[in-house]
Amino acid sequence: MSTSTITVRFEAPAPEPFRRLETRQAFAEALRSKPGEWALLGKYSTPGTMRQEAYAVRQALDPKDQPFAPAGSFEAEARSVCGEFRVYVRYVGGGAA
Repeated sequence: MSTSTITVRFEAPAPEPFRRLETRQAFAEALRSKPGEWALLGKYSTPGTMRQEAYAVRQALDPKDQPFAPAGSFEAEARSVCGEFRVYVRYVGGGAA
């Protein structure tokens, strides 16, 4: 009988996405305090909204996305995980001035 080794990561359910300017500001500040570390922005109902949210964070064009300005100072990745559509974000600094 062979034994397989797998890595299991336990975590609480994903929070609702941060949509309000105030919560996005707090989220962005938390990421600025830990450059390079990925954090879960939230889970979304469809793959399209997930991808759009990641794009919006990267570009920081909409007023609600200004906490992520300037464009390029945050990276955002859209990922499907076990049927959930998630967006992960990290602060990398720099960006367009």
